[in-house]
Amino acid sequence: MKIFQLLLLTVVVFNFISFPQVDTKIAVIIGNNYKLIDAENHLGIIYLSLNDLLENLDIPFELSEHKNSISVSFSDQSFVLTIQNPFVNILDSKSKTKKIYQLLNSPYLKKNNVYISSLSAIELINFIWNKQLIQLAPNRIKVEEKEFEQQIDTIPQLKISKLEVEFENDAVKLKLLFSDEIKNYYSFYRSRNLHLILWNVIVPKDSVIDFIGKDLLDKIEIKSIGQFTELTIHLKEEETISESFKSENRKELIIRISERDFGDWYTKESEHFKIIYRDSHSHLVNHLLASAENSLKHLMEIFNYKPEQKIIINTYDVSDYGFGGTTTIPENYIRIEIEPLEAGYEVIPYSERFQWLLSHELVHIVVNDMAGNLESSLRSIFGKVLPERNQPLSVLYSLLTNHNRYTPRWYQEAIAVFIETWFSGGYGRLLGSFDEMYFRSLVNEKLPFPSDVELENYTSHISIFLENILYLYGTRFVGHLADKYGVEKLINWFSLEEDEFYPSLEAKFEKVYNTDFDDEWNNFIKDETEFQKQNISTLQTAPLTQTKRLSEESFGWITKPYFDSKDRSLIFGFHKPGNLAQITKFDLKTNSYEQIVSLPSPSIIQIASLAYDETYNQMFYTRNNNQLFRDLLMYDFNSKNEKLIFEDIRVGSLTISPEKHELWGVQHQSGKAVLVRSKYPYTEAQSLSAFMVGDELQDLSINRKGDLLAVTLHFSNGQQSIGIADIKEIDKGNPIVFKTVSSNGTPENPSWSLDGNYLYWNAYVNGVANIYRYDVATEEITPLTNTIQGLFRPIEISNDSLLAFEFTTKGFIPVVFKIQKTERLPAIQYFGQRILDKSPELLKWNLEPTRIIKDTINVSEEKSYNSVSSVSLKTFIPTISGFQSRIVLGLYLQFNDPLLFNDLIIDAGISPFKETTNDIKYHLRLKYSYHQKFIVAAEYNATDFYDLFNKRKRGMLGGRFALGYNYFLIYDNPLKIKHSTELSLYKDIKYINDNQTEVSIPDYLILKSEIDIKDLRRTIGSTDWESGDWIRLSILGYTSDPKKPKYSGQLMAEWDKFFLLFFDHNVLQFKIATGYLFEKEEIPETKFYFGGFGNRAIENEPVKQYTKMFRFPGVPIYSIVADKFVKVMISNSLPALRIPGASFLGIDLKNINFSIFSQGLYSDSPLVEKAIDAGAQLNFVFQHWENLETTLSAGIAKAWWNGGNDHEWFISFKLLKD
Repeated sequence: MKIFQLLLLTVVVFNFISFPQVDTKIAVIIGNNYKLIDAENHLGIIYLSLNDLLENLDIPFELSEHKNSISVSFSDQSFVLTIQNPFVNILDSKSKTKKIYQLLNSPYLKKNNVYISSLSAIELINFIWNKQLIQLAPNRIKVEEKEFEQQIDTIPQLKISKLEVEFENDAVKLKLLFSDEIKNYYSFYRSRNLHLILWNVIVPKDSVIDFIGKDLLDKIEIKSIGQFTELTIHLKEEETISESFKSENRKELIIRISERDFGDWYTKESEHFKIIYRDSHSHLVNHLLASAENSLKHLMEIFNYKPEQKIIINTYDVSDYGFGGTTTIPENYIRIEIEPLEAGYEVIPYSERFQWLLSHELVHIVVNDMAGNLESSLRSIFGKVLPERNQPLSVLYSLLTNHNRYTPRWYQEAIAVFIETWFSGGYGRLLGSFDEMYFRSLVNEKLPFPSDVELENYTSHISIFLENILYLYGTRFVGHLADKYGVEKLINWFSLEEDEFYPSLEAKFEKVYNTDFDDEWNNFIKDETEFQKQNISTLQTAPLTQTKRLSEESFGWITKPYFDSKDRSLIFGFHKPGNLAQITKFDLKTNSYEQIVSLPSPSIIQIASLAYDETYNQMFYTRNNNQLFRDLLMYDFNSKNEKLIFEDIRVGSLTISPEKHELWGVQHQSGKAVLVRSKYPYTEAQSLSAFMVGDELQDLSINRKGDLLAVTLHFSNGQQSIGIADIKEIDKGNPIVFKTVSSNGTPENPSWSLDGNYLYWNAYVNGVANIYRYDVATEEITPLTNTIQGLFRPIEISNDSLLAFEFTTKGFIPVVFKIQKTERLPAIQYFGQRILDKSPELLKWNLEPTRIIKDTINVSEEKSYNSVSSVSLKTFIPTISGFQSRIVLGLYLQFNDPLLFNDLIIDAGISPFKETTNDIKYHLRLKYSYHQKFIVAAEYNATDFYDLFNKRKRGMLGGRFALGYNYFLIYDNPLKIKHSTELSLYKDIKYINDNQTEVSIPDYLILKSEIDIKDLRRTIGSTDWESGDWIRLSILGYTSDPKKPKYSGQLMAEWDKFFLLFFDHNVLQFKIATGYLFEKEEIPETKFYFGGFGNRAIENEPVKQYTKMFRFPGVPIYSIVADKFVKVMISNSLPALRIPGASFLGIDLKNINFSIFSQGLYSDSPLVEKAIDAGAQLNFVFQHWENLETTLSAGIAKAWWNGGNDHEWFISFKLLKD
């Protein structure tokens, strides 16, 4: 025994001598409080101070007199831990028995503190204590109540004691009062009617209640069927949504039914906020206001900021994943999509999502809204000006009135993520495992870091992360600054003092940090590289798992995979640069793959939701994943046909029972996650359980027997767990109970073994995503891998092999490896933890939970949103414009309400200089839109800023009055069908076609109606549309003076088809267009005019004007006049050339794109019946002031026709974004 102890001591001493330890801290989370305890990282093993841990947990302990042991006491048990001895004696005071517990590593003494590995401490304390410690990450431990296995008791039958129906403006509320708490119920729609199943509820007799004369509700049928009672709620509307929740006494069930987000808007106000919401969001309103006030209060202290007006919060529920968006122009406005966030890979670590979202968005408000004295003065005159393409001088006013907005996106997001992390008590990307994985992989792959310019204009366009990569680098850079220089200087960099005069980002940086910005960015790269090399070295101290890559090709982002054992293939979806998102079948025998279906509108992280029924050879998947409501489809591999099962069902996280063929999923509705299932043959979806707002459900997986459901649970306190529920108990009508399998390391992606005896998942327990296995029989959890970059979405493909997807900076790659326990999992260091170690005051930034402070916030009574009274003047600026050869001095005003129900633009001016004639001309352009559908416009001698610079003038002599209406017949991304109709009266008109064509009649009326059909898609890294169809159909009617009327009409149609051809981003566009004119007399203003590129020297139109119907480069503009025509065009746009870091004097070159084209025209023109041309166009796209874009274009073309030929070239500069 002495020899063993000597050897053990020798090994420990050798380790300490051979490898230096890294001093660090571990955050212990107890409720809403954070405590930092001392820790050391020895070769990837985190040792924590047991004294500090026990003291913060209020567990009694005593260090022995000779400092060679520590005694720890619990209520019924105690243990003694001896220095340099891995064996612990546990004494039970009741039974007087003793147990021996072996630690993973031996403890040691340092400065009167006993240090023990964090895993050993957690296991030992959890073994005895009545609470449990959960290791969220190597640097974070959370204290939770211990979960005991829940017994499912027999539920007594309940009676309905009262049924009340309350009618609201656009909703109806049913209140069911029971004799006791209702434990289990679910609902589903069949046709338009809502069915509510109440388990273990009886009624004395069946009944029918009619509601005559009510808008939404027709009748309610109540019927007792065996163990349950069914309520059939007959509804009059085709599309409704419903939500159910219990009252505080738990005996009342409330069902609220309303039209699907078509209802009225309402408002409430707090001290600093005004929230605008629909009635179906009302249950969230007070919580949102309290969360916003909670965050803003602390931001005002940090930045010495006070808002001048109330900040608008506008809630929406038109997407299946939640998000936030912010602008400070023309007013401070936050949009919140209330649904659960898109989860996965811990890309976004968060706790209570609304507090987290609002904290992030409010940082943008505060940082961008701060102003110096001059800027504040200009705001009081002009407002915060939004750039307007038709008035380019608005850009100058915008720069002067909201200067901070024109900074790089990475800079904007960096401070928002920094503060979001600490406001949420460490739940944020600064302490996130995904960010660590990305930078560790970047260094491990020996890839270069981008410069800040390259990041914005190159990396963010070609990376699978798109603009999300700006969050990664921005966060990491400010983390570097906080670590090196402290938090106070970081806040100073982002703050703006009243006496500061429009400081640039770099100038302010040099003032605060006394160093050059570019030099510090390079220092950041060096420090980050060294930090990650240390982590990689730590991970390599233990044997790495031997994996075999099945492809050297990265698949970008991926869906949940499914293994088809019949032909040994893998079914999954992916989205990567240069490829349209798709679901593919990957052959494990040949490592080749083929597309099954294309996936329009993929989401950024999960792409889509997928399930596969191997028995029936059917695949289920979702579309509309990144916007609007998800549809659920089924693809039959036998017939090669797909079928829409449920439209707008909003369900994802799909899985299917191999035994019963039931389809399960998670529905997002009214901000909640709802567990649903649909039984074969999938005609209706049953809502089984609605989770509380803030608690979320994802990653469903059913074992092959069909009796166990595994899920990932995310709670509002930030904890994430793998849980298992017994489906048999659910079928009996018992409440759904999830048994927690693991909460360590943000576990996710549960997947069952082929025999159903094991459950696999990935988790960041040691800071790296590794694969774990749970034995259902023994409840033992075994780590299976030790990797450097990270493995995700495990799936068993044989008894001894697993397949998973390895993370790379370019996306995920499938790998296989043997199923065996890994020897050791070294823990990495988190960069964010270094900041916390040096600046522990950041823990004080942790916000109190909203539920605690909600009642202290004063909230006004609910009011209906009045769009008219909410209208205010947003912009008031003097302008200079052109009108033919005149200079026009004028004013530009914009009035609107926050929801743009009423939007009025007035552009008025006078041309006083008499350059061409002696008369003074007055000018007016007025446009009013209602709900962005109804439009009223009036123009008189309407100006055009670009007339100041161009020979071809668009300012039109005369007047125009128009009424318009446009709306979407279908808005189902990517398919959008829009109908527009406009009736225009023209008065005293002299010329049309840029004042090139004289009209025959000065007064006339035109009615035009158009159908615009777009079904267009693009890939990651594109600069324009790359695939799909664009169809326009229009009809036009013309009439003149009623006394001597003339009539004519036009029919026009055009179709554009886009293809990806030969290689990534090489786009072939095919166009065919035709038009026919009906007229009895010659009316020049209704004929078709062709010719020219169309680009003026200084322009505001799209740069590729040659693709328009009436453009024909090579011949003079408007020179071919026809009554009927057919036109064909073929154009090839080469992949855009992006030059990393191309920048000069603050002007960045975003890309260079080049197109070649040829067109053919057949018409009844007396001069040119048949014509053909060929040409090319080159575009240089620049970015100024970070958010503004301009394009320099040049083109050349030659045309041939019967009897002649001609050529044309142009150079044009386009202001603002194309």
